[in-house]
Amino acid sequence: MGRLTTLLLICTLLCVSTVRAQKTVYFPVRGVTWPVCESVPDAFVHRVRHVLADSAKMFPEYPDPVPFTCDLLKGLQEAMTDDSVRYHFERLSQRYWSVGPHYNNVERYIDRHIDFHLAIACTGHFFCDVRIMGLKKLYDYRRMRPMVCATQEHYVQLEKQDRQAVRYLIHVLENTPWSISGSENATIHEVYIREIAKTLDLFTGQEHVDPKDLRQYLPLTDEKLRVALIDWRKWLDP
Repeated sequence: MGRLTTLLLICTLLCVSTVRAQKTVYFPVRGVTWPVCESVPDAFVHRVRHVLADSAKMFPEYPDPVPFTCDLLKGLQEAMTDDSVRYHFERLSQRYWSVGPHYNNVERYIDRHIDFHLAIACTGHFFCDVRIMGLKKLYDYRRMRPMVCATQEHYVQLEKQDRQAVRYLIHVLENTPWSISGSENATIHEVYIREIAKTLDLFTGQEHVDPKDLRQYLPLTDEKLRVALIDWRKWLDP
């Protein structure tokens, strides 16, 4: 019996080692697949998922947010060494839902600090309004780039974050339905998908969704999004 237990323990350790040796592995949590990353502790990934999740099942009819990539999780972990960033991230949790305003303070913090990591965190929130807010803040983050005075080394870091954001938003579009049923939910989801496309356009210099176009609130067709995805991928991997 003792020998069998020892063999089972060895096999388990070998399996864990194999998983850890891989660059990125994924595990399902409540139907949503979250990454296991070499550079990010599992406990941190679970914490991010817990803060951003709809733990009370308030919006079961709305598509779950797409989990972050390992690069974004690593950046968020490093950003949260700042007490203010960590404090405002925690306020995105549903446990503070009864404490108003729900996310206005987070929004103001992002505005003051042009905070990339908190904006990204909001794009993965369970509440659709917060997701859309996060996308708008991510758009502002990139729109204000010409006004940023930074060293060449800092610009290299900004460009790295740009690519991380584009890769993630493409991943979101590839794993999120482009339309859903219902009236109000369908309208909100249409706005959400449009904000993703608009942000991807800005980051990649494309014009699939022109904010100056008076027709901008017409629905994006699936065909238009398919063409746009090809162009956004080309920018990411020329």
